[in-house]
Amino acid sequence: MRLINVRTFRIHRFQGRNVPPYAILSHTWTKDEVSLQDWHAGRGKPKQGFKKIRFVCEQARRDRLGWAWVDTCCIDQTSSAELSEAINSMYRWYRESHVCYAYLEDVMGSEDREPPLQHPSAQHPSGRFRARFQTEFQTNFRERYQAQFEASRWFTRAWTLQELIAPRNVVFYDCRWERIGNRSKGNIAKLISTITNIPLGVVQGTQSPSQYSVAQKMSWAAHRSSTRPEDVAYSLLGLFDINMPLLYGEGDKAFVRLQEEILRETDDHSLLCWTVPSSSPRAWTLEGIFAKSPDDFAGSSDIRGHLFDSGSPSAVTNRGLQTRLGLAERRYGDSSHLYHDNAACSVYDAALNAGRYDSRNICVSQVSIILVRTPQITSRHLQSINRYARLVTSELGLVQMEGHHAEETEALRSQAELTYIHKTLLSWEQDRFGVGGIHLQNIPICKALVPFRQSPEGSGQICDYAVSAVLHSEATGILDDATTVDVTTNPQDSITWSPVYGCIRFGEKLSKTPMLPYIVVFKMKSPIRPESFDILLAWDSQNIHFSLGPGTAHSFATQTRKKIIGWPNHRKRQGNIWEMYGEVAKTREVIGDYCAELTLIREDPKTTAGEAAGNRLHLLIRASITKKEAD
Repeated sequence: MRLINVRTFRIHRFQGRNVPPYAILSHTWTKDEVSLQDWHAGRGKPKQGFKKIRFVCEQARRDRLGWAWVDTCCIDQTSSAELSEAINSMYRWYRESHVCYAYLEDVMGSEDREPPLQHPSAQHPSGRFRARFQTEFQTNFRERYQAQFEASRWFTRAWTLQELIAPRNVVFYDCRWERIGNRSKGNIAKLISTITNIPLGVVQGTQSPSQYSVAQKMSWAAHRSSTRPEDVAYSLLGLFDINMPLLYGEGDKAFVRLQEEILRETDDHSLLCWTVPSSSPRAWTLEGIFAKSPDDFAGSSDIRGHLFDSGSPSAVTNRGLQTRLGLAERRYGDSSHLYHDNAACSVYDAALNAGRYDSRNICVSQVSIILVRTPQITSRHLQSINRYARLVTSELGLVQMEGHHAEETEALRSQAELTYIHKTLLSWEQDRFGVGGIHLQNIPICKALVPFRQSPEGSGQICDYAVSAVLHSEATGILDDATTVDVTTNPQDSITWSPVYGCIRFGEKLSKTPMLPYIVVFKMKSPIRPESFDILLAWDSQNIHFSLGPGTAHSFATQTRKKIIGWPNHRKRQGNIWEMYGEVAKTREVIGDYCAELTLIREDPKTTAGEAAGNRLHLLIRASITKKEAD
């Protein structure tokens, strides 16, 4: 550890426990900081950053300290090894400092400034005078500093979180190096607690951060930023007492790696208790089990883990997070793209070993997350693997609790299933729903690697038939059941087909070119019946065409770029599909011995069945089959 001699302005290096008492600086960096190389080369004094170093040394002398630490010049930023050592030691260095000077360069008092304020008890020992001057002190603080103090950039930076919490003594200074006040005192402590959402006891130093759950500490770091994305994770190492190597260039993966390291040190399920705003494009999409940033924990300040002894540890494996969770199937109806009878959309509520607490410190409910089972991709990927992706939601599920006793805990253990939750998802899995799609509710898909199974009577499925190929206006050729799972390399493509999920996926391009006609044909075949037929769905900004019957796809190539308005009038509806919800169109046809009726539905996000739709264009095709009556 390097320290500056506050009298000679020379930098010395100290090892191990042989470190003298020192002051430490907390600040936000500017472009003109003094580096260690500048210091040794003698070119540091002309820089703006030197003013901060000089003040720290002068104030340390006033506080009867001989040494000071400033990150800009006491760390060799050009050495990756030293930088890694410093970042892993930073929390300890702040914690072991005698005093931390927090410099808020964007906070300025009124123009008619008075001499620096002192705490009234220093001049007036009398209780009556102390109370009067305390009131004047607080009033003056509010008038001169509070608005700017609340808006200071210092409270928005990732690194300053540990610099606020770790030191035993933090003193704030404004842009002119005039003292604002002490972190732990009176109204300033309450104001900091309000600004940062950090409990007052932690701000005042009477409570240790270790008393709080992972989710609570993550919530303190929400909405803080850093110049490098990796520093969002690296700045939290000390707060969670974690050491890990630094890999600048890994980007957002650093935060995932941090969560893995936390999981190795604690089995606190509150780590999994994160959400996103309902307006976020991530809402109701599939992701891995870990959060993308501390922002995801903004609403988790009242969640704690370890409600009971789960009896088994969690671990990160090459199949994802291995843990035991109580799973309860969440059954979405046929008016949802997560229709429960679709094998690719098995959805579960997973109760976590974590709960939400009220202001009285009482657990009011256990919390749960939503998992979607990963479907079988090939014959080598068995469903017994029990792998899941996480469905991102804006709220955590609540499971009412009446207190866990020994027998109840044992019951929870016996009900828990060994579960693997993806750590990260491949792009085709994460984007499986795109910005919407066409979902076949009870129409089977003929997969080359799965034997054909005849549909049972009364199943509602199109008996003995399955989708064997798909054509659409954005494809260069027929997409059949042997099409590779990675159906697209460009997420901007407007339409792609996934035989794994039995759905057409829309990309962002679809909403940007609403005037083009979009045409999709599902070719239906049977291995035991001679007849074949096609399902046609086409739309532009003015008309919708939905039909079922033989020969529809024959004219596909010639009709692709024509306006839908020029097609036959039967089974055509006028209107913009983006503005419709509920039942949009129906089509009927006799197929062999059966009468088939297909319904086209636009999923309504305002209903319980369609809650997972968000603002996406999910179209559902549902079949209804009846035996043809004899003539």
